Amino acid sequence: MCAKMKDRLHQHKNIEHRPVTKQPGINLVTTMERGNNDGSRINFRGNSSKKEWDAPPVIERAIHAASVSMIQGLHAPMGLYRGLRDTYYPPPGRPDIIKAYPERRRLPIRIFFPSHYDLTSPALLPTLFTIHGGGFTVGYSSDDDVWNRSFADTYTILVISLNYSKAPWAAFPLPLLDAEALYHAVLNDESLPIDRMRTALSGFDAGANLALSLSQLPSVRTGVVNPGPHHSTYPGYPPPRSHPPPTAVISICGILDFTTPPSLKARTRPYKRQLRGPRGWGPGLDWMVRLLPSSAWSYIPYGHDVADPLLSPAYATRADLPPHVFVVAAELDCLAHESWRAACVWAARAVPEAEVLVGRRSPSRWRGCLDDGIGENGLKFGWVEEGDGGGSSTRWLLVPDVVHGFDSAGWRNRYLWGDEEARADAEMKTIAYQRELAEWLWGTVWR
Repeated sequence: MCAKMKDRLHQHKNIEHRPVTKQPGINLVTTMERGNNDGSRINFRGNSSKKEWDAPPVIERAIHAASVSMIQGLHAPMGLYRGLRDTYYPPPGRPDIIKAYPERRRLPIRIFFPSHYDLTSPALLPTLFTIHGGGFTVGYSSDDDVWNRSFADTYTILVISLNYSKAPWAAFPLPLLDAEALYHAVLNDESLPIDRMRTALSGFDAGANLALSLSQLPSVRTGVVNPGPHHSTYPGYPPPRSHPPPTAVISICGILDFTTPPSLKARTRPYKRQLRGPRGWGPGLDWMVRLLPSSAWSYIPYGHDVADPLLSPAYATRADLPPHVFVVAAELDCLAHESWRAACVWAARAVPEAEVLVGRRSPSRWRGCLDDGIGENGLKFGWVEEGDGGGSSTRWLLVPDVVHGFDSAGWRNRYLWGDEEARADAEMKTIAYQRELAEWLWGTVWR
């Protein structure tokens, strides 16, 4: 094992692990046998409070390895092509700065200033950190350039896209430690006009998992960072300083619960055959359900407790998260139900059972709009719970009739290429939920 890997694992051992608090309704699985054909590899080993991730048979491991290798192999040339293309023909949504820090030189971050911001101005900007998705195995920080650029320009917020290593070469907790190192490196960078009293974390898919886990780490919650070994290597680099913790965290279509098997997740979402294209596909064509087992195998170390709040943020207690939490989900996503349950737990609301579908079976009547439902369905699509005096809040938003990744411009072009109506609908709903996020940040979090 290389010295850098040993150092990272040593850092993780020093993370203050809190005992998992049993929260009613958060876990859909009460009993599970070893070797299920549902994609789960959980063994209770006689201890109902600990759910260890078991090693699958050799053949199953080979299948997962081949699946991940194929996906990564297909993404690598696309990433290389896009990098060359963006170098010679910069797209309109490109960042203003791409910067690497000594802590993680191979993981550059992308910085988006509002287009109307005067770079010579001493004025500080509220800052949103975003973390890209990709099931922990694929994806680039550039995947969210269009989203980040739009949000920065429209709502006058400095947006910084963090980066992390990919599984299976970097399994838990290494991607989380990457995000932690870069987060503190950015806050320690005096050249950036960050209003450190107004910061928030956010992420998509696997990035939502990392954002929620990052917000729980002691160094982020307290703002106190212990100097690492890189400071002796780079004597001219300023030592880390204490910073206020983030005031909010945003989860968008997040992978939040590894204790629930994919086969059960597939039964908690509606399938709307009335819709055209991928939105109308049935359970047998739910690509997320098929990818989740390989993603979990790549990211979770054998023997680790999958109910660890740093691995499955749905098990985090509300006190361990920032004062303000916003959970966004796509209605036609097998991950939506676990986001809904987590939001309900954090808001101290009644937690839905597995039999209660997220959303509804019929399509929305409103194209391109966020739908608050009718009657009892209204609470499925959105609500907000505020703490005493408005010092804390938990917000839930379900975007109707959209699939996982609907808010990624690149994903829309590839996945919904044959359904122009679905692409337009997804783009309009992305703009609509961005507006909800911005109004919440400016009106509740940073007021």
